[in-house]
Amino acid sequence: MKSAPLPENEAERLRWLTELEILDTVEEQAYDDLTYLAAQICDTPIALVSLIDPDRQWFKSHFGLNARETPREQAFCAHAILNDDLFVIEDSDKDARFSNNPLVAGEPHVKFYAGAPLILQEDIRVGTLCVIDNKPRSISPQQRLALTSLARQVVSQLKLRLKIAELQHLDRAKDDFISMVNHELRTPLTSINGALSLLHHSIGVNLDADAAQMVEVSYRNSARLLCLVNDVLDVTRLASGRFPLVRKPLDITALARQAIELNQAYLDQCRCRAEISDDTEDTRVIVSGDEQRLLQVMSNLVSNAAKFTHLDDTIQISVVVAAGNARISVTDHGPGIPLTRRKDIFRKFSQINTAENQKLPGTGLGLHICKQLVELHGGTIGFDSVPNKQTVFYFTLPMAAS
Repeated sequence: MKSAPLPENEAERLRWLTELEILDTVEEQAYDDLTYLAAQICDTPIALVSLIDPDRQWFKSHFGLNARETPREQAFCAHAILNDDLFVIEDSDKDARFSNNPLVAGEPHVKFYAGAPLILQEDIRVGTLCVIDNKPRSISPQQRLALTSLARQVVSQLKLRLKIAELQHLDRAKDDFISMVNHELRTPLTSINGALSLLHHSIGVNLDADAAQMVEVSYRNSARLLCLVNDVLDVTRLASGRFPLVRKPLDITALARQAIELNQAYLDQCRCRAEISDDTEDTRVIVSGDEQRLLQVMSNLVSNAAKFTHLDDTIQISVVVAAGNARISVTDHGPGIPLTRRKDIFRKFSQINTAENQKLPGTGLGLHICKQLVELHGGTIGFDSVPNKQTVFYFTLPMAAS
């Protein structure tokens, strides 16, 4: 018996094998299907997905063989990974490299071997898809082609594994980023914004004009930064699917009144009003949802309407019930949404570049977050816009069960 020499790039080859994180993992149907097909096509009792580590060949799939590994020095596959071509031994008794190999003299009595290298990238061969018989034989050109093709499918599975590992690493990095933003940015920003708010709204604090202006500018910008941080955190949590809702029965009309109250200072700044339509004012419409998140949706639609409507306008909010759903509408009378921008309106960081938007800029995340939150509640969101007349943003929510 003659053991195979080490590949010239053995260290790099083993690094890739380590990155796969596949050694000693459980069996998987995707690999077992491929070894079954290889055995059927080549008419052999054994087919293996064999990976060569420093000391052994380990079988990710082992059709027709009970063993999960053998020593590397006995492995036919250790010879097969030395080049890119299909490695074929038609009669091991007639080959000095294998004639007294324990795998030839004893179980599984390897007389015939054909192994297609698993090539992750140029010159990186981590193992083989191989077929084995206990009697000498040959392999047809069609079988050679099929075995090589199946080996490429094994490689596809290995590359998919690498991609999944990469995505999991990115997901962990994203979680770390969220934690950092939450603790290192949002917590101090909340404190700073709170202190500036107290100073900005304090009565009897003697500040000269310049100091008062500096406080106002600092307060406004800290509020904007805090809003951006909160929006980024919300978007990231929504995208990851880790955004729990605390559902309870809610009066959506009362929630609309609360949204107006929360946005009153913003409405005053934009010199407009928001009112609940007369036919809605005394209507109790009960939905099941997360109060804070639905209030977030309502407030965003009210503040957006205030930003874009004309001066001294009255923004109308209405609630109607149809087909077991509550439909909440917010109507403004601003310039409307250009046809060219309508497809992007709910996309992340999408903003309409108008004079109003430049005066009171946002994050471009609000409507995207609204859409995600409404859909989490099992509802829908949309808009209708007539240029220079009115824009209606609406969302629907299922009514609460009786």
